[in-house]
Amino acid sequence: MKTAPLFLTLAGAALVFSASASAESEKTKGYELKNRSSFHTDEDARIPFWPIGFVRPKIKADGTSTAPVSLAHKIQLEPGHFSVTSILLGNPALATINGRSFEEGELLPVIYGTERLRVVVRSIRDGGVTLDYEGELVVVPMKRPELGQKHAQEKTGPTEFMIKLGPSVQK
Repeated sequence: MKTAPLFLTLAGAALVFSASASAESEKTKGYELKNRSSFHTDEDARIPFWPIGFVRPKIKADGTSTAPVSLAHKIQLEPGHFSVTSILLGNPALATINGRSFEEGELLPVIYGTERLRVVVRSIRDGGVTLDYEGELVVVPMKRPELGQKHAQEKTGPTEFMIKLGPSVQK
């Protein structure tokens, strides 16, 4: 019995809506749209939703890209490039890499020649750290000093710390 008033209310609302829609169509019956709005842009224009500084690669007629090949794509990171000397498992987990502490998700300031590399600390586990460089995971084990030996760490300021790799670095 309670569904009858609900049904009548919905039917009445539908009638009112259809009547108002037909009245609107009567008002605009003779109107003709002259200019339809549109948006046109150059092919080289920056798409506003892409990151600032991103450059769209040019595509040749044969389908190959003319984007410059970055030196960073040729680099193979190895565990020997990094020195993990201590790990603190807690919340957040911390690892000392090349004399400076990092937590999970932080970027390492790695420079190869003149190019900055985007190396992220993915995970810190007991005994080692997993680093991510362009989808390639590098596991760096913790270096454990022998008994009686002490490891020396360089003390650097927070603004001058960089991990430098590549041909310009002399060992």
